[in-house]
Amino acid sequence: MPNLYCIAGLGADERLFRNLHPNNYDLKFIHWVKPDAKDTLETYAEKLVPQIDQTQPYSLLGVSLGGIFATILSSKINPTHVFIISSLKSSKEAPFVFKIFKALRVKYLLNGSLLKNMKPIIGFFFGKMNKTDQHLVFKMIDESDDNFLPWAAAAILEWKSDDELTPFNKIVQIVGDKDLVFRYSKIKNCKVIKGGTHVMILNRADEINAIINETS
Repeated sequence: MPNLYCIAGLGADERLFRNLHPNNYDLKFIHWVKPDAKDTLETYAEKLVPQIDQTQPYSLLGVSLGGIFATILSSKINPTHVFIISSLKSSKEAPFVFKIFKALRVKYLLNGSLLKNMKPIIGFFFGKMNKTDQHLVFKMIDESDDNFLPWAAAAILEWKSDDELTPFNKIVQIVGDKDLVFRYSKIKNCKVIKGGTHVMILNRADEINAIINETS
């Protein structure tokens, strides 16, 4: 079977994919590496490439920040499919508040401890979760790297996609209509899961698995 390389979201790791079980793929997990202070999302994405065996058929899958990385990688390497969940395929789809945060230079206020202490706010925007999923999400945030969190959050605000190089024909974008982080109303040409929130990879995985199975 071809490999499906999975990239988690900000503050998350491979545990995010515990309910992902597509029929036609062998799941592999991309692990975060240490960013340099001057890294952009594009330069950081290149550091993930060595984890991908390009000698065998493969596709990419990313959630939230991981979906942005999967999109960036799709213009640098040659996956068969790119599945992005609760994520953006273009910086043009980013919420308007990103522009406000950028103008206010919020990135200079960010640090790992602050972001981890914002878990109640993060939990609200992630959407309703059962106790098991909430425990997992908060545990992953608590265990995430204090340096990676603020770097990634700042880099997202600075991201400007190169849409001319992005192979949109390969991208299958799956969004939830109850996602409070990336609102689906700004996104076109996507598959919508009704009632899906930003963490639907955990609680609506059966529907996501079905979409992947239909595409592969």
